[in-house]
Amino acid sequence: MGAGKSLVLMRSRRHFLESVVAVALTSPRMARAENCDGWTDWIIFRDKFVQADGRVVDFSADAQSTSESQAYAMFFALVANDRPTFDRLLTWTRANLAQGDLSARLMAWKWGRRTDGSWGVIDNNAAGDADLWLAYVLFQAARRWRDSSLRAAAELMQARIEKELVVDVAGVGPVLLPGPQGFVLKSGGWKLNPSYLPLPVLRGLATEVPTGVWGALVATTVSMIESVTPHYLVPDWVALRPERGFVLDPELGYQGSYDAIRAYLWAAMMPTQDPMRNRLLARMKGMKTLVERLLVPPASVNAYSGESEGSGPGGFSAALLPYLVAVGAKIGARQQRLRIVAMGGVPLVYYEQALGLFSLGWMDQRFRFAPDGRLDWGVTLTCKI
Repeated sequence: MGAGKSLVLMRSRRHFLESVVAVALTSPRMARAENCDGWTDWIIFRDKFVQADGRVVDFSADAQSTSESQAYAMFFALVANDRPTFDRLLTWTRANLAQGDLSARLMAWKWGRRTDGSWGVIDNNAAGDADLWLAYVLFQAARRWRDSSLRAAAELMQARIEKELVVDVAGVGPVLLPGPQGFVLKSGGWKLNPSYLPLPVLRGLATEVPTGVWGALVATTVSMIESVTPHYLVPDWVALRPERGFVLDPELGYQGSYDAIRAYLWAAMMPTQDPMRNRLLARMKGMKTLVERLLVPPASVNAYSGESEGSGPGGFSAALLPYLVAVGAKIGARQQRLRIVAMGGVPLVYYEQALGLFSLGWMDQRFRFAPDGRLDWGVTLTCKI
């Protein structure tokens, strides 16, 4: 690591340590930084994971890239007001995951080294949450940078998601399939992922396209989570059975881990005015109980039995900070902050860093979701990147 990157890394660690003391554990209002030198955590992420051509590299997964990593990075670049990086990310994503046209197809979810040694798409299937996030980010970027081409791309993309991934189930309502292929169960019904449906994103899409399915998806998402949390813990995967509705299913397993950890984060970042926020948090209170008992987030939970296993990584501690604040677990939140500081910061691993950027960016009030789902980019309005 060069001297410049070492200095940035030290500044990030100092910034986080200072935030442990400086940021209140309840922060209902936006604030603006008087002396802002940019979003240091984003700069570290960008320098570590974003190539010059705009590809986000996951070094923990054979240097692969995913549609999720590209969409998340574009969200962070938007919050940071980093238009050059945003454009590079979008250009690479369009060219390599959508064959040059995001209006004509959903993104391929995985790109990397093929078995013959060449580089390219490894799996053409889409990841519904990544497409959902990207459509949302394009809408918000169009607002921030007053770019009609981004809005046009967003409208076309959300229409394709609705056409290819949304199923309207009789007696239930619309649901989002995690991808076009592989999520219809042979035994009947569909395999769904609760963490793929952040309500602020759905609210935002409903605001931008009131005639779309997105408002109705809010209601079915809340019903899904309420139906599959008998111990108030969110699973990674659930089934929707035509005759039974949303259920925990032994065919899919009951684990809640690397996917489900995001569900607590998305719920906590909802604005307090959203009537669904308290309903969701009430169905997730089991995680508060576990963190207070174990002092660390569990690596996995069994949503059916309520049992937990192992200690989650530092990224889990970061991801749960907004949730612990939202449910009034101030001691638990402080413990997770101190755990991250004791580790020297969130580990420099793509997924853990992404969780940390969402969580700590929100905790530091760099962005908020408005009641209508639109993005408020907060303190970075005064920052220079």
